[in-house]
Formats: sequence, C-alpha cells, structure tokens
Amino acid sequence: MRFDPSDFSSFETAHSRALKTSGILTALSNPKTSLTNLTIPAPIPARSNAKVIGRNFIFIGLELVITLVCTLLTTVAIARVIGPTKLGYFNLIFWLTSITSAVGSLGIPLTTFKYMGEFLGGGQKELARAVFFYNLWAQTAISCALTVIGMVAVFTVADPAYRLCSILLVLSMIPNMITFVPSQANSAAEDASLNTRGAFVGALVYVVAVAVSLWLGWNLVGIAAGVLLYRTAELAVKTVPVLRSMKSVPRVPLPREIRKRMFSFSGLSTGLMILQIVIWDRSDIIFLKLLQPDIRQLAFFSVCFSVADRLMRVPQTFANALSPSQMAEYGRDKERLFKMTSKASTYILLGALPILIGIACVGGPFVRVMYGSQYLPAIPVFIVVALLSIPKAVLTPAQTLLYSAEDLGFVLKWGCVAAAMNVLLDVALIPSHGALGAAWANGIAQTFAALTIWGRVLVRYPVRIDGPVVLRLAAATLAMAAVVLGIVAMPFDPLIKLSVAVPAGAIVFLVTSRMFAVLQKDDRRRLLQFSALLPTPVGSSFKCLVDFLVPQTHAVEVSR
Repeated sequence: MRFDPSDFSSFETAHSRALKTSGILTALSNPKTSLTNLTIPAPIPARSNAKVIGRNFIFIGLELVITLVCTLLTTVAIARVIGPTKLGYFNLIFWLTSITSAVGSLGIPLTTFKYMGEFLGGGQKELARAVFFYNLWAQTAISCALTVIGMVAVFTVADPAYRLCSILLVLSMIPNMITFVPSQANSAAEDASLNTRGAFVGALVYVVAVAVSLWLGWNLVGIAAGVLLYRTAELAVKTVPVLRSMKSVPRVPLPREIRKRMFSFSGLSTGLMILQIVIWDRSDIIFLKLLQPDIRQLAFFSVCFSVADRLMRVPQTFANALSPSQMAEYGRDKERLFKMTSKASTYILLGALPILIGIACVGGPFVRVMYGSQYLPAIPVFIVVALLSIPKAVLTPAQTLLYSAEDLGFVLKWGCVAAAMNVLLDVALIPSHGALGAAWANGIAQTFAALTIWGRVLVRYPVRIDGPVVLRLAAATLAMAAVVLGIVAMPFDPLIKLSVAVPAGAIVFLVTSRMFAVLQKDDRRRLLQFSALLPTPVGSSFKCLVDFLVPQTHAVEVSR
C-alpha cells in the first residue's frame, strides 16, 4: 500500500479526541454551563521552527564540543598512561555497564522522548507531566534492580584485580539510567540548553577526576570513581529544570489508553535498542574478547570507535537539534515534518562527508601524533571506522521520522537482519583480522541498516533527497580528499602533515563548495536566520562565511 499524504494530514490520535470530547461533554452536563459560555480550546497555531532548531543547534553543538574535547583529553591521557592491555579490560567493563543500562531501560528513554514531545507539541502539558513521572519511577526501580544483579556478577565473575573499579562502574549505572529520563524530557521540550548544562558539569567533573587519578597513581580505580561522580552530577543538573517546569502543571493520572500505547511502543523500542547495540554500539567488543587472544585489539577498536563516533556527531548536531521538533511536529503539522526530514539529510551530508572522509585521509598522522607508537596497529582500524561511520551520521532524521510515526515494525524486522549480518561477519573476520575485522563487520552492518531505513522513508513517506546537490557535494569532497592525501603522502613529520593537511583540506572544501554551488538561495536564507541567533562577533564571522559560500548575486541567479 502506498502512502497518501492526506491520510496523515487528517490524522488525529484517539487519545486526544477522547480527551477533547470528554471535556466538552463534562462541561455540557453541568446545568450552569450554556453554549454561549462554553469555551472550546482553540487549535495551536503553526509556528516557525527556525529559531527553535537554531537555538537547539547552538547548544547541542556546544555540548558536542565539550564532549569532543573531554573525549580527546581523557582518552589520549588514559591510553598513554594505562596502556592498551589494561585499557582493554577496563573498556570492556565500562561498555558492559553502559549497555546494560541502555537495554535494561526497556525503551523508557525513547518512550519519554516520543510521548512527551507529542503531548507538548499538542499543548497537553498535563499528559506530558504524567508521562515523565510515570517513566521516572519505573526507570529508578529498574536501575536499582539491575545494579544489584551487577554487584552479584562483580563478586562471582569479574577478575579480582579489577573488582574495585568494577564495583564503582556498576554503581554508576543508577545515575546513568535515571538521567535518561530527564535528558529526554528536556529534548522533548525543545530546549537543548538544559542538557548542555548537565553535559558541561559532568565533563568538568570527569576531566578533573581523570587528571587527579593519573597524577596520584589511582589509575583505573580513580577513573571509575570519576565516572560515578560525573554521572551523578549530570543527573542532578538535568533533573532540576524538569521538576521546576512541572510545578505549575496540573497533576492528572496517565490514561489507560496512553499507557497501552506506551507499553507497545516501549516493547518495540527495547527490541530496537538491542539491535542498536549490536549494529551501532560496539557489540563487536564481546566478540573481540571471545575470539581474539590479544586483548590489545579490544583497546584498538574501542579507542578508534570512540574518536570516530565523536567526530561523526559533529554533522549529527543538526539532526539532534531537529529531532525534538520532528517529534513535536508529529503532534502539530505532519507535512512540515516531511519537509524538515528531506532538508535535514542534505545538511547532515554537508558535514558528514568532509569531516569523516577528511579524518580518514589523515588517519595515519592522527594516530601517530595523538596515541604514540604502541597504537600504530590501530591506524587501518581508524580509517575503516571513520569511513563507515558516514551511514550512521545520516541516519538520524529518517529514524526519528519512523519513531514519531510509530513505524517500528519495519525497523525491527530489518534490524534483525543487519544484526545477524554483524554477528556472522564478526565470527568470520575477527579471529584472523582482530580489530580491523570488527571494524569492517560493524561498518558493513551499519551501511545495510541505514540503506533499509532510508529506503523505507523514501518509499512510504513524501520525503525526497536532492540528488543534484548531493552530487555537487560529493565532487567538492573528492577535491578536498585529493589535496589532503597528497599532503599526507609527502615525506614530512606526522605533526607537520596533520598541521598542514587539516586547514588545507578545509580551505579546498569551502572553495570547491562555492564553485559547485552546493548551497543555494533557500540555504542562504536559513543560514542567515541562524547567524542572527549567534553572539555578535561569532554571528558576523558566520555571515561572512555564508556570503562566501552563497554570494547574493549567485543566489539570485540560481533562483531565476
């Protein structure tokens, strides 16, 4: 069955119809109420999303910078001081506790984001409040239960040499899991600044804890304590504004029909979360531990994946800023939702192609300069992980659309196929190729999953990709890559190569983007709106960049 846009434009959720109808009937049943003084809530007018998305983009971008700097500072310092052998085991425990937190949440974070976004977008704050507290208490109970199970595992299975740091990491599961709920509540409210504050405080606590630990020789125990402290601080900072915003909202019980929808959505999203772990979140670490006797391979893969993942989030910043508005538009105007999704894919590619292809081109000098000679075997791993992160970078807009439309069955079915592909490739490639085999297995599965999800969106919904713009963008990226590879091939010191190749690649990409007219009139208008939201010095510089990429005369010519 093909999708008909009129189906969605006339769609109204059953629970909202029921609430509106019950409210009117209650008023009419009151003998003091007449049709003349009966007030029917007016529909929420359409609004411009430009300022909301732009503001969220700024704060999510700031959060990304904080996270990226924190990651580079801590991972480089830890990797050099601890070494790949000890770091491999620590990363395994850290990954296991993080993944247990995600899976054990039973889809509650995504359910919070989906339904709070829908109800806030539809003006039903009391239902959004009910969803928040319902999920908060459920998440708290689950986190405590999983922590008890984790403690049992620590004392029965974990290596005694790493027992204390394992205990601290398991305890950090409680604040880590609970933070998911207020974090998604802030996102659903389309206010990314609230999460940025928490990320900043958490990052600051973690960097200080790692520095003190390495300086005093506490090593892994001190780092694990830092993880517990930063997750607790982040929870406190993110929860306070949500509770403050809920004070004036009336308390209502969560209607039974909404609970049923949430349970159904949560069940599917839990399945998707498990698939996401297998496909997107380094599940290959388990197979590296089981199939590779060299524990260093685990460190090589996790370090490369961590850095590439942070860089991949740079182009995803726009998608993350857009996601709350996508969820809210599902409750406001679905045609605008489809247009937003279409344009988002182009903007994300505009960042993903030059950043990820560029970092892959300088992968050799980057690993040599940042991590030293003991991590030289990780160079090909880093290059493969960076290149095959491109599909994941562009996935978010399509995935958010399917989540907002509750079209999860398709994602779950084909996600199982991609997960099976990932596992089979891990088994086939890791014994002989180690971390490099894990990188290929993970990347191929990611590419397959991204293609199937985008295929669903393009076939079923009125979302279109601007093919000519993508081709012009690819041409500009190839020109940049040719210049960067030429510099890397020269017989210079790795630090000199890195220092010259990065700015040269950026300049070539900007110049060729202007030559090939990657950005056009509508893009100029949107970017200038965004520049007005920035502080004056930054906004002026950004406006000059926009004028260079899309000159006013060129924009007029294109429009004609």
